[in-house]
Amino acid sequence: MGVIVALTLKEAMRRRAFLGTLIILVALYGLTFLPRAFKEAFGGDERQFEIGVNLAVLFGVDIIKFFSAVLAILLCSGAITAEIERGYLAAILPRPLHRWELYLGKWLGVMLFSAANATLWTAMLWISVAIQGEPRVEMWQALPYVLLYPVLYGTLALALSSFLGASIASMFTVAAGAFAYFSDHFLRPIAAFFNVKLLQQLVWLSEWVLPMATLKRLVQARVDTILPPGMGDAPPFAAEEVLRFLKPEVQTLDVAYVGVYIGVALLLGVTIFWRRDVQ
Repeated sequence: MGVIVALTLKEAMRRRAFLGTLIILVALYGLTFLPRAFKEAFGGDERQFEIGVNLAVLFGVDIIKFFSAVLAILLCSGAITAEIERGYLAAILPRPLHRWELYLGKWLGVMLFSAANATLWTAMLWISVAIQGEPRVEMWQALPYVLLYPVLYGTLALALSSFLGASIASMFTVAAGAFAYFSDHFLRPIAAFFNVKLLQQLVWLSEWVLPMATLKRLVQARVDTILPPGMGDAPPFAAEEVLRFLKPEVQTLDVAYVGVYIGVALLLGVTIFWRRDVQ
């Protein structure tokens, strides 16, 4: 399996995935200028400088979440079917290698590459903020949950890649993510304030289709302490049930479902690949 992991990492480098790494590093370095821009825009107020630092961290964490997930989708969506079409797997599988070892080796290779990138990007963000004398440990506390983004999306994309083409697998994975994002960020407030049962059921369904909202709340719980004043505050006149629906607390079962979701997607992918003809 170790050989498959190494080959997967080499394939990621061959596809120039490292260029994405460098581009995001430059983008995160650009956030260095945000705190000073806030300070100068508001007359040199140190409080505004601190808000700028906090915003840089919040934007940076969102950038890392997004691009680590995108990177995992791009690498996983073509990891099985694309290599079958090129004839690579037909040459590898006759060797003393179980299909589940090949599948898990590819999965581990992509996850290691994505985790290394997310950690490197977090380090860059931390350095860019610490240079200004305002280090923020919150981003390191959020990193374990940020790393679940590429695991979640990558595992789903790889499972789809076991029976779909690369473009279709990535399209379905992105569509599931878009549905989860749209439901949590747009449908949730509408469904809460207007008490629309159908929309509430759609929001509930989206969290089963892809538990991205649970990961978002896990990350937010670590960075909420540095939110600027007024940002993220609950509406002052909303009913208690509305507030609970808008900002539900993360339950143990929610976190367990994320783990079960990833495990089931991994198992399904292995099972489908095990039965598939690669000739």
